[in-house]
Amino acid sequence: MNLHAGTASRLHLAPRQTVRQILHPTSVAIVGASDSQDKWGGRLLRYMLRHHHGGALYPINARATELMGLPAYRTLPDCPAAVDLAILLVPREHVYAAIEDCVEKEVGCALCITAGFAETGPKGCADEQALVALARAGGVRLIGPNCMGLMNTHHRLCATTAVVMGGIDTLPAGGIGLASQSGALMGAMISRGVDIGTGFSSTISVGNQSDLDLNDFFEYLIDDPMTDVVCLYMEAVKDAPRFTALLARAAAVRKPVCIVKSGRSEAGARAAASHTASLAGAWPAFEAICRRWGVYLFETIYDLLQGAQLLQRGKRVESRGVAVTSGSGGAGALLADALEAHGLELPILSDATQLAVQSVLPASHRQLPFDFGMLNHLSPPDPEVGGGSVGIALDRVMADPAIGAGIVLLTTQPQQERVATAAILVADRSSKPLLFVQGAGNHGDIARQMLRAAGHGYFDSPHDALKVLAALASRTEPAVAAGLLPDGGIPADLPSGFLTEPDARRLLEANGIPTTRWQFAADPEGAVRAARGIGTLVAIKAVSAKIVHKSDIGGVRLSVQGDEAVRAACTAIAEAARRAGVQALDGYLVTEMWRADFELILGIRHDPDFGALVMVGAGGLLVELMKDVQLAPAPLSQAAALQMLGALKSRALLAGYRGRPAADVDAIADMLVRLGSLAASSRGRLRELDINPLLVNGARIAAADARATLG
Repeated sequence: MNLHAGTASRLHLAPRQTVRQILHPTSVAIVGASDSQDKWGGRLLRYMLRHHHGGALYPINARATELMGLPAYRTLPDCPAAVDLAILLVPREHVYAAIEDCVEKEVGCALCITAGFAETGPKGCADEQALVALARAGGVRLIGPNCMGLMNTHHRLCATTAVVMGGIDTLPAGGIGLASQSGALMGAMISRGVDIGTGFSSTISVGNQSDLDLNDFFEYLIDDPMTDVVCLYMEAVKDAPRFTALLARAAAVRKPVCIVKSGRSEAGARAAASHTASLAGAWPAFEAICRRWGVYLFETIYDLLQGAQLLQRGKRVESRGVAVTSGSGGAGALLADALEAHGLELPILSDATQLAVQSVLPASHRQLPFDFGMLNHLSPPDPEVGGGSVGIALDRVMADPAIGAGIVLLTTQPQQERVATAAILVADRSSKPLLFVQGAGNHGDIARQMLRAAGHGYFDSPHDALKVLAALASRTEPAVAAGLLPDGGIPADLPSGFLTEPDARRLLEANGIPTTRWQFAADPEGAVRAARGIGTLVAIKAVSAKIVHKSDIGGVRLSVQGDEAVRAACTAIAEAARRAGVQALDGYLVTEMWRADFELILGIRHDPDFGALVMVGAGGLLVELMKDVQLAPAPLSQAAALQMLGALKSRALLAGYRGRPAADVDAIADMLVRLGSLAASSRGRLRELDINPLLVNGARIAAADARATLG
């Protein structure tokens, strides 16, 4: 069938339904229903009957009059009453006709599970656009195509083909809401959630996002009173400004948002594009925006789910200190060794905590990690805690101010149910997360069942538990909105395009960012006079808007002193420029040199999705070697700038390393704030700016080199 024929040219009607109405339909039609368990239409009909939402259910099949005990209808328009949601499970060549039927029947939303559209290439993309045009012209919302449906547990709606639903007798109702760009991963998370006792409010597979997209369901989940935690699996950001506004909205109502995003690497970005016809944005920019609004970022969907389970129970990591407890001294020691690699710590317990556990642990074992094998099980119980000596030890250590979270790691010790009971009781009392790692194989099934039934979950490996804790601990509080500084901006006489270093320095100085002492010289004799005026060792650099990387062509001479040395340096620089194709220089930059204890790179980037971002990282020769960089959206507050500096791997160097003076971190943060104000106030005209290096020597801080591009 010609997908571009029919009614697609008519004027668009207003959509008949909101997302909330779509997820709470009173009537559902299954177009392509079947009585065969081997077909998607048969499986979906069986799932819908097993978990019936109470409204009308219409199977559509041209060759059947009854399916699974329900009257079947030849076409969608033949249904005897209105249809809120039509689920399309027909072959690709019949999808357009099915959408035409939805328009004729005035269906509220078409959920298109059928694949073979934009994800397949240009022709599939054009065909998908025709579907959207037809649906919008008729006021029909469209989910998909190429999706796996959706589930709303509290409405008993199981409109998904996920095979996991075939083995679920009762929908896993709870407070975790999920929107996913992968249908298979949505199914995997539902399956894992059932395993560990996690419940969901709604789960939505968005597919190709041809009409309704991830942002639409993200907004719904933020507003949904049945959703406590929002989880997103993303392959790309569609409508970045709206996505950012929704992050801010979730932060304002204090609803946790957990995200896993593919496309961090070049290979991952290519895979995401081939999977759902999405183009993945740059990961560092995405990460910076998420950190700005307090998002929890995870590496895998399983980490995301288990982190969300803890958050849904109201648990928050208050510090990086972890209470390691185990039924095996060796297992506890190995787990303690692994903390540092995940950015976590094994703290020293306070005297008060050691005193509090003296009835259950000998003096030699009152510091972490705790070994349950050393517990005195004859000690008097604590009726407020429960769980015997295990409960007392766990309760007291979780109350220590240095502890942000706890881990119970079990191997094949006897009576595991006693430890599980204690862990559940203590976890319920504490505001901090207490994670249970079951390393005992099938010997630990009873303890797993207890934790699953209590909705606490469990981990199969210490590594998984530590990854989740690291993600929970690395989340930052949403930054306070920053205003623009009243002074600064772009000097009116600066030209568009790539700025020479003197112009880039003027831009910095106009915005309150100090630079090393410098002078511009039009010719070698002017450079001699400039060097005399500076009076120290100097650097001499080529000045030309045609030269972007001065060092690469030999356009920089360092540690120059004396008149003849200055003239020789200028001659060598001019010759190097001619070899690079620049026949005449604008002149020379002469600048002082001084030894720094540490070098940083500061800058501004304009991301095509998220706008202006401020950057700070280890500078000089370490830029490419360490890749130690932090980004934040502009403008930013002083607190946000300090947070960026504190997140650097090389932050110890700023604090004063091996007797060197500590850097004036507040002054560096102020420079970041000023860069953020400049970036935001330029309204996109400042395309990029680099300060590399920013020389740092205690309180003495100055930009030694800079480049910028104006739009």
